[in-house]
Amino acid sequence: MPAAGMGALTQGARAPGTCPGEGPAPCAGEVPAACAGEAGGQIPGRLRALCRLEALPDGTSKGFPPAAGGFAGLFAARQGDAVHVYVNSCPHLGVPLDWMPDRFLSADGSRIVCATHGAEFRIADGVCLQGPCHGDALEPVLIHIKDGTVFVSETAGY
Repeated sequence: MPAAGMGALTQGARAPGTCPGEGPAPCAGEVPAACAGEAGGQIPGRLRALCRLEALPDGTSKGFPPAAGGFAGLFAARQGDAVHVYVNSCPHLGVPLDWMPDRFLSADGSRIVCATHGAEFRIADGVCLQGPCHGDALEPVLIHIKDGTVFVSETAGY
């Protein structure tokens, strides 16, 4: 069963739809948030659906527009069963990272690469390994995977 990675906020993973204290929630664009993250935090407010897991195959990435009224979009990268979601903004200058729509990863799919400066980030935690923002990190977004759909807070990316 695919695991629910939570960007840099967790080392472990929780099976989809198994957040403690969560009642059954419909798989829709917005559902009440009741999922405690692995790091003990909660996804605030309501959730919005980003994509189905099958739309994000292993070794790929996908971009998403900002939330209604928001400024920065999001992107997801998948490594095996882990899904990591970050705000689409380089910590160096705040520019979007993607080279083209849905193109955030290096040619071999092992790193996130900023299209502007070529900075390279580790997928698992968003830390910059090389480039002008070395040592900084991408802004992680808590996720919840339920019934094969990746959800984030409806305000993620503000």
